[in-house]
Amino acid sequence: MMKEQKENTNGTIDLTDSLKPAFGPGCETCPVHHASNLRKLGVDMTDWDYVVALAGNPNTGKSTVFNALTGLRQHTGNWPGKTVTRAEGGFVYADSRYKIVDLPGTYSLLSTSLDEEVARDFILFGQPDVTIIVVDATRLERNLNLVLQILEITDRAVVCLNLMDEARRHGLAVDERRLARDLG
Repeated sequence: MMKEQKENTNGTIDLTDSLKPAFGPGCETCPVHHASNLRKLGVDMTDWDYVVALAGNPNTGKSTVFNALTGLRQHTGNWPGKTVTRAEGGFVYADSRYKIVDLPGTYSLLSTSLDEEVARDFILFGQPDVTIIVVDATRLERNLNLVLQILEITDRAVVCLNLMDEARRHGLAVDERRLARDLG
């Protein structure tokens, strides 16, 4: 299923604008994903221009971001291991078709379970056009291990700070500009 993205009027941030810089200049004319690698992982790229992976620790809101981007209703839950297989959906924005892949939560690319292997293999071998790393702003330090591992593999990544309202409610301040500068 695809959802046509429109300008938000409810005060939410439209992640699709954040994705454009991550694709880089070559992406205006062609995707960089490796379709053969994606096919080996069971991803059908027919009718899609780009593939976007949603990665992050368990319980950071990846499925909620997936639902917001795709318009689907992937079941969300607040327990680790809620997503144990990947979910796929998509949307159209500015005449481009984006396939979104919601990966199981993992704390590290050094997988210890089958669901973590699904996430690791997709990021390492699928070579998506961009990986959105959803992090919990209330537990930023714990989330940075995975962020740094993914940034070692690819520069085609966007860090999505989630649960910022919860962080503020707990008196935590996140300096987004400094975080962006420090992560590169």
